[in-house]
Amino acid sequence: MAKAWHYAWAGKSEGPVDELVIRDLIRAGRVKADTLVWSGGMANWERADRHFAFAPQPFAPAAPPPAGPPAMPGAAAFGGTGYPGAAYPGAGSYGAAASGAAPARSFPEAIKVCFQNYVTFRGRASRSEYWWFFLFCLLLGFVGGFLEAVMGRDGAALSGLVSLATFLPSLSVTVRRLHDTDRSGWWVGGFYLAFIPVGLLIGLLAAAAQANGSPPDATALGLFGILFLLMMGYSITMLVFMCSRGTPGPNRFG
Repeated sequence: MAKAWHYAWAGKSEGPVDELVIRDLIRAGRVKADTLVWSGGMANWERADRHFAFAPQPFAPAAPPPAGPPAMPGAAAFGGTGYPGAAYPGAGSYGAAASGAAPARSFPEAIKVCFQNYVTFRGRASRSEYWWFFLFCLLLGFVGGFLEAVMGRDGAALSGLVSLATFLPSLSVTVRRLHDTDRSGWWVGGFYLAFIPVGLLIGLLAAAAQANGSPPDATALGLFGILFLLMMGYSITMLVFMCSRGTPGPNRFG
């Protein structure tokens, strides 16, 4: 007795049909190599090419690549680019996001973003973001000084809390501003790693001299002079960096 077969077609089971019908369906192209078939005694549906012979498919050579697209209408009039002034609409038309540069911020936006990125030392910050937040911290400093003058010790404590609250966002936005100019945040870290220990050493020498009732020795004065010059040079360098334009496109920091 001929073996009966079922085959899958359009998501349904067709059959039963005998093997000759299956071969006719193969020649007609209705049953393909990957068509699922089943017959009695089989545990699961299987591909048809496991049970029937299929003629090898002829090799079709790859089609040649198409010619380049035709010139955009009006390209000659626009300098060959299709855009007025022969300028591709990059950062100027699509904004900072298209060019990779840090976006400009308004005063409220800068405050909001800096506190949202309280301890975020990755990414970039534009000049407006940095300087608006700098102005915000400066105004808080004036308010803190006023409270200290009016309220005394309580005002000084409140001013200290405000300074602590703005220290980390000020530090993080400074690092991101350096990143925007494609500079490492270690320009800030170097200050804390190098200058602060020297300052502490000078303070200890001055305190020891005061405890002995003698004026600071030449070593302490010399170190203080060197530290002062280094601080001035560092401050001027950082001011130049903070005022520098950010890289116009993506850099190693974003």
